[in-house]
Amino acid sequence: MGESEMIGRFLAMFRRRFRPLASGLAWEWRPTPTEPIRLPPHLANVAGPFYVEDGCCLSCGVWEEEAPGLLAWLPDSDIPHCYVARQPETDAEFGQMMAAMRVGKVDCIRVHACRPDWARRLREEGLGHHIDPAEGPVRR
Repeated sequence: MGESEMIGRFLAMFRRRFRPLASGLAWEWRPTPTEPIRLPPHLANVAGPFYVEDGCCLSCGVWEEEAPGLLAWLPDSDIPHCYVARQPETDAEFGQMMAAMRVGKVDCIRVHACRPDWARRLREEGLGHHIDPAEGPVRR
C-alpha cells in the first residue's frame, strides 16, 4: 500500500468518525461512535479471533509494553504497521491483549468469535466496541 493510499484511508476514516454540525456561523466536530469505521484484517495477522485492521495502525507503539509477545511490527516494511503475531492462549495473555486494546490510540485491535468468557470480560472492561458483529470482520 502506497503512502497516498494510506493517507486517503486515514482521511476517509477521519471524515466518517467526525461530522460537521452547524451552530450559527461556527462549525463543530463531534465524534459519531454509532458509525464505526471497520477495515479488513491485515494479512500478516496469525489466524485466530484477535486481529489488527489493515491500514488502521498509526505506528504509535503503545502496545509494546503491554503485549510484546502477542503483537509485533511488520518486518521489512516501508510503512510501519503492527499485527497480531500470536493469539492469546491463557487468561494472563488475554489480559495482556486487553491492556493493548485499552491503550491503543485508534481501536485497531479487534476480535471476532472469541471465547464467551473473554467476550464478557471485554464488555465489562468497556472494550465491547472492539468485538465484531456476528457477520465478522470486513472482507477484502
